[in-house]
Amino acid sequence: MAAAALISLCLTVGLLILSFIFKVAGKLRLTIPVLCFLLFGTVLNKWAVVHETLAYIILFSLLGLTVLSWIVSLIKAIRRKRDEKFFEDDVAWQIRRAREMGVPLDQVQFNEQRDLLDPRTGNPVVYGDGVPFKDM
Repeated sequence: MAAAALISLCLTVGLLILSFIFKVAGKLRLTIPVLCFLLFGTVLNKWAVVHETLAYIILFSLLGLTVLSWIVSLIKAIRRKRDEKFFEDDVAWQIRRAREMGVPLDQVQFNEQRDLLDPRTGNPVVYGDGVPFKDM
């Protein structure tokens, strides 16, 4: 009876650890490499021993692709942050210039090109010599 309880406890703890590993692997995009590692260590152990070089190539290729996806995500996040900062600065400049020109800013709207729209006409506000800010 005690042996069955001990086996049940070990199985429960093992599954809990495995669940935690897959949860962390999912957050880090390492699910496929971890699954591959587990398969090579258990079900495909004989094949992995016979084809050790190929197994390592597969495993390290998956890890390399994961690291590459991390780098791409980091670059995208940096670009997105930089674009947001540029957009915030551009919006602040357009609002400041429109206020100086006497454009009413009770309903601020922008079009798809990020040009401030004049609420009286619905057209982009023209700054300076007749050209919208983006085209200058």
